[in-house]
Amino acid sequence: MALIASRGNSGTYTPAPEGTFDAVCCDVVDLGIQDTQYGKKHQIRLVWQLSEKMEDGRPFTIGRRYGLSLNEKSSLFKDVKSWFGKAPPQELDVEKLIGANCQIVVQHNERDGSTYANVIAVLKAGKAKLTVTKDYTRAKDRAPREQPVAVNYSPEGSNVPF
Repeated sequence: MALIASRGNSGTYTPAPEGTFDAVCCDVVDLGIQDTQYGKKHQIRLVWQLSEKMEDGRPFTIGRRYGLSLNEKSSLFKDVKSWFGKAPPQELDVEKLIGANCQIVVQHNERDGSTYANVIAVLKAGKAKLTVTKDYTRAKDRAPREQPVAVNYSPEGSNVPF
């Protein structure tokens, strides 16, 4: 049986709309050590629920990837500073950001015929006080996806078409 890889759209993802929205941090995901343009770095993903709702009534969620560093030049330092109006402490338990309100600025980018929503700024909270919806499950608490079956592969004699 063939296993076909495709560049086509793999789902019905609806990106968050562009604009500035009240939001609440709903998750911090540890991505572990990742290859970056600056070498291997420990990365996290902050995820927010927006005040804007999808057609089914659930809030849009959007995330941004950060290096796990509070160096003054890091994106995490800059966003936490603009979020809370002051520089973060020398050490910050990023899990404590969950439940914190802010405003998120979302911008759309087009790539390969698809539209992606990107967080371009995290600002101080507006007047709205949001809470994480009860039906949201943090990434660490979700059931693991089925792992692919390991296959022994030998490149000798392979017939790779590219």
